[in-house]
Amino acid sequence: MRSSNGALNRWIESGAGREEMAPEYGHYGQQVTPPQVRPMTLDDVVVRTVGLLLLTGITGTITWMLIGVNPGAAYVLMTVGLLVSLGAMLATMFGGYRLFANPWVPSIYAGGVGFALGGVSAAMEASYPGIVVQAVAATFGVFFGMALLFKAKVVRNSPKFTKFIIGAGFGIAAIILVNLLLSVFGVDSGLFYNGTGEVSWLQWAVAIVFVVWGALSFILDFDMVEQGVRYGAPKKMAWMAAFGMVAGLVFLYLSILRLLSYLRQ
Repeated sequence: MRSSNGALNRWIESGAGREEMAPEYGHYGQQVTPPQVRPMTLDDVVVRTVGLLLLTGITGTITWMLIGVNPGAAYVLMTVGLLVSLGAMLATMFGGYRLFANPWVPSIYAGGVGFALGGVSAAMEASYPGIVVQAVAATFGVFFGMALLFKAKVVRNSPKFTKFIIGAGFGIAAIILVNLLLSVFGVDSGLFYNGTGEVSWLQWAVAIVFVVWGALSFILDFDMVEQGVRYGAPKKMAWMAAFGMVAGLVFLYLSILRLLSYLRQ
């Protein structure tokens, strides 16, 4: 089984996909019946994505409410949530596709990132009332807009497009990591607004690039789901697709939140 989607091909070639298929014949030509494995459907992806988003919303609400009661405990919860979500992301990067298909890893990520998002959202809402609702609406608006463009075949995936999105993603990750390391030593990179003065053209450019990349990255997720359903990928791959959707929505939400805060200056 072969598709034009690189992620789906790597799933199959890694052995995770082959484990879902039993050999056609046993020892010495003895025929055996392969187990019936239900293929992934679009409903599987939707249900898992909605479930992970609900988990993110619940944990985010806990941190949001805790800030008004015990800011110290909320900060600790945010920090733990951030570390847990980063750990889940790193685990999937170095642990292979089996972890993507494990419901525990996406759930741990969704819960952990929710704790972090709740604190960030509460702080932004205190500075810019109404900004969280605007950011959430804009995030889902962009998501469904990209889904419609993909469905209408206005924007489609291709090998060059995949390389561009992945390459740009590594660049964005490097920017975030470098900025984080510099901030630890008290150095301001100037790439993100620090709350003083006016927003520079460079900070505007970085914020816009992040939003555009976050929107375009959904094309890879939509293509993975489409081809996974078409080629009969195993049902457990729906967790991998849902994980990608939620991670993309989280990144886009934070990027839009930052861009809206610039507009509110």
